[in-house]
Amino acid sequence: MSDPVMWFTIGSVFFGFALFCAAFLCYSTGKSQKLTWTLFSVAVVFITVIPVGLAVGVSAG
Repeated sequence: MSDPVMWFTIGSVFFGFALFCAAFLCYSTGKSQKLTWTLFSVAVVFITVIPVGLAVGVSAG
């Protein structure tokens, strides 16, 4: 795996984790459920979909 792809993957997972923490904070403080689920959904994309897409793209090319 090349260095830029690796750093982009690490950054994506870190940003997803931050969004996951923000979703939990919204849930804990009683913010709107729409905001909580939106943050959680975007976090799942950054934690799973983007890194897997990068891994498949790099291994295929």
